[in-house]
Amino acid sequence: MWSGEELVDRHTDLVSLRAAPTVPPSPQGRPVLFQAGDSPGGRELAAKYADVVFSANTAYDKALAYAEDLRARLARHGRAADAVRILPGATVVLGDTPADAAERAEDIRRRQITPQRALAFLEQYWGQDLSAYDPHGPLPDVEPAEGELDPSRGTISVADRTGKLERIQRWRELAEAKKLSIHQLVLEVQPRQHGFIGTPGQVADEWAHYVRTRAVDGFNISPHLVPAALDDIVDRLVPELQDRGVYRTEYEGTTLREHLELG
Repeated sequence: MWSGEELVDRHTDLVSLRAAPTVPPSPQGRPVLFQAGDSPGGRELAAKYADVVFSANTAYDKALAYAEDLRARLARHGRAADAVRILPGATVVLGDTPADAAERAEDIRRRQITPQRALAFLEQYWGQDLSAYDPHGPLPDVEPAEGELDPSRGTISVADRTGKLERIQRWRELAEAKKLSIHQLVLEVQPRQHGFIGTPGQVADEWAHYVRTRAVDGFNISPHLVPAALDDIVDRLVPELQDRGVYRTEYEGTTLREHLELG
């Protein structure tokens, strides 16, 4: 049907459709299929159908294990090991020195986790509106809503939804021991995502290692600020990557499929 010439004729228990294409076919054949998901089911779906897969496995060991697992699944489905491009999400903070980059990363984290976001973070565990509490004051003196203790409910991961009472008790003990406010506690306990922090040369060396060992095919950038964070990558990181031979200096095709070097 992507050729723009085939008649679409589908009849199932959910839909009955008969239609002729009204737009010309894409120059790249069918669109590039992107898929996101780290669960076993998500990996299996990617191995069967995807051209590109997003992953949250950005730390090197996890990225490599994910790539090896996905390629084993591709083989079971009769697809080539390089049939799917693996692009994990990546945050990048660059500095003139390692210390400068680390300082910038901590400043970004503190700006992103505002007092209001700290309250919203706790609301995921308490299961109720906590906006009346002072984020610069102590933890809420109420217990979580009873229904929200069910691990099947909530917006956070299943792993984090399990054992909420025990987790909250640990937070209370930590806050009391260190005299932490709500905001200060959340800054300390909210999980830190793996990011790439350093000088342009350091990050380029790290990325080159990821690519050369086939842990990834590239990265899906999650900028902390647009466009400044992207400008930093384009102006400072890309030239370093090109010097190392792991980033193109010009495009060789005209479609996304060609840019991704997909067959």
